[in-house]
Formats: sequence, structure tokens, C-alpha cells
Amino acid sequence: MNEEEELARKEIKVIGVDIGGTKISAGLVGNGKIYKSVTIQTPTTEKQNDVIKVIIEAIRGVMTDEVVGIGVGIPGIVDTKSGTVYNVQNIPSFKAVHLKEILENKLERPVHVNNDANCFTLGTKNFGDGKQFHSLVGLTLGTGLGGGIIINDKLYEGMGNGAGEFGFFPYKDGILEHYCSGQFFLKQYNVTGEEAQNLALSGDKKALHMFEEFGYHLGEAIKMIVHTLSPEAVMLGGSISKNFDFFEQSMWANIRQFPYKNVINDLTVFPVLNPEIAIIGAAYLNERLF
Repeated sequence: MNEEEELARKEIKVIGVDIGGTKISAGLVGNGKIYKSVTIQTPTTEKQNDVIKVIIEAIRGVMTDEVVGIGVGIPGIVDTKSGTVYNVQNIPSFKAVHLKEILENKLERPVHVNNDANCFTLGTKNFGDGKQFHSLVGLTLGTGLGGGIIINDKLYEGMGNGAGEFGFFPYKDGILEHYCSGQFFLKQYNVTGEEAQNLALSGDKKALHMFEEFGYHLGEAIKMIVHTLSPEAVMLGGSISKNFDFFEQSMWANIRQFPYKNVINDLTVFPVLNPEIAIIGAAYLNERLF
């Protein structure tokens, strides 16, 4: 057994789970590191019990006797006290699911549940590049547009866990989510974000223009956030954030139109490179254990 494995055995272990529109990932976490992970495709069209079975399967895939708690991030509104999940995007059967109670009964560990964007933001704040900031916003640019808010080093959930739902702000002929997530590429150009990425990587001019336009819209979203919260930093996650180089310039060109230049001059916007940070953030819902 090497030194890292020996250290891992001595650390408190928790499990973090990131439930997304396309995949469910679970990781065995200790001291902000993932020692083992499992990813399973999300059965979005299946019945509620079938989806829960897959969540449990993923968790059991990384479970050990040392695990003392489980944290779950899910793209929906969550009653964090009861652990009840409402209206999960891309999982139609999840309307009002008592997820905490179900998982605790099945797995015999304390379970904490929160919004996935909150978990992403917590992970970056506590174990990533967000450590240096006292106030920040995390944006997940994927199937939809999610958001998490840190104020004075603490996660701000708002009433009913509803804070940070920037994607539903009215914008143009719809909402921000239609223009600042993978939905933009589908609705405006009838391609997926992955297809747009592959075309842009090959130098396709139309695809590069798509990302330039996307950056403009994201800049609008960030200006709205700065007007409202004026955070020190905005951190970008989700599959679309991997294309930051393609939309960074147009994003900043728009952000710089913000009327209060001293605010924008001190603003930091960056992509989070760790693809598993939301799993770590979900594990951090068991914050008393760290």
C-alpha cells in the first residue's frame, strides 16, 4: 500500500453524487479528493423507482464501510431540510420525490440533498480556485443554465432553495437558459453543443460564429448577475464551459459595456477545469465532517 492509499484509509470518507440530465456520477471523497468514481447513464424516460435504482446502484459502486455520509446534487428545486426534490429537469418522473428518506432507508447513511449548481459552486469554493473569493457565483452551462451563490463565504440558498435560478430570467423571446446553455445551439442552429464544439475545433467559421454569439448572450447574463449581486467572481462549469476559448472574447466585449467600470475591472470570470468538482461539492454538503 502506497502513502496516498494509507492516507486515504485514515481520512473520513463521504460519497458525493452528481445527478445530471445525461449521467449520474458518484464518487468516494476524502479531504476534497475523489478516490473512486462510477458513472451511469441517466434513465430520463423511466419511472421514478427505476431512476432511484440507478442512483442507488451508482452509490453502491463506490460504497465502503468507512463512508459516514452521502451528499446528492440534482438539477431541481430541493427542500434541503426534508430532502424532497421537486420538478427535476430532464427527469420527468421526479415531481416530488422524498429522496433523502428513500436513500437513507436503503443505504443506512445520513443523506443531504441540494441543487446541482449549488454543489458545483460549493466544490469550487471549498476545494477549487474559488477559495480566494468571499463572494462568487457559479454558473453551470450544460443542458440548462444553473446557478449557485456564495455570499461572505457561505452558500446562499434563498427561500425554498430558489436562489440562483438565473436561467429563468426573461430574455429576448424567451428566457436566459434558451441562450446561455446547450439549448442555444439546438434552438438557433439545430445542432447540439457537442456538434458545435467539434465543428469549431475543426475551424468551421459558422460554428465559431455560434460560439461568438453565445458569448455575447452569456455576457448579458453576467451583467444581470453583477447588477444584482456584484460578486468578486463568476465561475463557469458544465459541458459548454469547455469551449471557453471560443466565446471568451465576445463575452468580455459585452461585459465591458457594464456602466460601472470599477466593478467590472475587478471582476473575475473563469472556467472550472475539474470535471468532478460537483461530486466533491455534493460530498461537502456533509460539511460537519470536514
